[in-house]
Amino acid sequence: MAISIRNLSKVYKIYSRPADILVEMLTRAKRHREFWALRDVSLDIKRGEVVGLIGRNGAGKTTLLRVIAGTLDANAGDIRVNGKVSAIMALGTGFNLDLTGRENILIGGLVQGLTHEEVDAKTEEIISFSGLRDFIDQPCKTYSSGMIARLAFSVASSIEPDILIVDEALATGDMVFNVKSYARMRRIARSGATVLLVTHSLPQIYELCDRAVLIENGAVALDGEPRIVGQAYEDLLHKEMEAANAANAAATPPTATTPPIELKGFVVEAIQFIDQARLPVRALTSGQAYQLVIRGKAASALRSFNLGFSISTNMGTAIYSTSTADHGGRLDLAAGERAEARFDFPCDLSAGSYFLTIETSEGDSPRKVFPLGDSRDPSVAEIFEVANGEKLFAGLIDLGSKLLLDDNDSQVS
Repeated sequence: MAISIRNLSKVYKIYSRPADILVEMLTRAKRHREFWALRDVSLDIKRGEVVGLIGRNGAGKTTLLRVIAGTLDANAGDIRVNGKVSAIMALGTGFNLDLTGRENILIGGLVQGLTHEEVDAKTEEIISFSGLRDFIDQPCKTYSSGMIARLAFSVASSIEPDILIVDEALATGDMVFNVKSYARMRRIARSGATVLLVTHSLPQIYELCDRAVLIENGAVALDGEPRIVGQAYEDLLHKEMEAANAANAAATPPTATTPPIELKGFVVEAIQFIDQARLPVRALTSGQAYQLVIRGKAASALRSFNLGFSISTNMGTAIYSTSTADHGGRLDLAAGERAEARFDFPCDLSAGSYFLTIETSEGDSPRKVFPLGDSRDPSVAEIFEVANGEKLFAGLIDLGSKLLLDDNDSQVS
């Protein structure tokens, strides 16, 4: 066992103003409220496991990792950590930004318990892995956040720890470095070490982790297979967003956008999802068929006008886009004239939250389209929710694949 935790609790005293601390000390009268960052947490993590911690902001993930790393004391409970811990808790933690990258490699190695000679022996490999050779002798205060993340991870992972803790430190890294980092974490795990990873990216959890632990309100809400735990986490987020949507439902008609989306030459007045009973809905179900209706009016005269939409994840990954031009439909509108576009919308998306962006353009064919505007700004983009249907699948989109027999290519139901 690498880490064994029993009934761990951490409570913070929250004061309304600094003077209340002194008043409480002098009068012994309680002037604070308590916030339980952790409450009765029990958890066992074996050697060689890659464990992902997920949960909403403020759930207690970082507090738990800080206790494991030994940088924070708990108020109650017992924790046993067997082995050398290397932790990346925040960008540049322990770095002196006035010093160069090379000098911070030395400081980081010494903090991790290495000798000068051991750090010197690893410096070249650290610089090579970080990809910062051209900047390594420049002060770290000139580095971007991504460069600091590269250097911090390169130092922390180079010492061959028994337990590696990574707390969202790679969120600002570029794609190439992230691939290298994940490969190194896998190698560390295969060597028998333990990796604890905190990230809000469920695909990373699914790809890297053997287990996932959902932390909610300072307690372990679920511990198990990553996709099952990830689905439970998404369900929590969906319920929260549904509650927020329900609070606005009475004041916001389901046929109107609030406020209207003003694009160049066109004002989007309403966006609707229509179910098979011809009723407007706010949340969709995976596997069901809908219509997407976009209504608005021209702010100026438009020729060969096209109206369309695109869908992306909350991380900005594009999933799908289409417009009236793609289907041979175009409009000539006078100023003030209203228009409506209806699209079939088979919802083959997995459960989650998605951005719906409305796009306008002019042109008489998909190859000759000139954009007018879009609602990519998150402050005006529409957000819609998709809940699980009867069929569960991994990934973002259900491609409807079927298993075929090798001998006669007949389908297996």
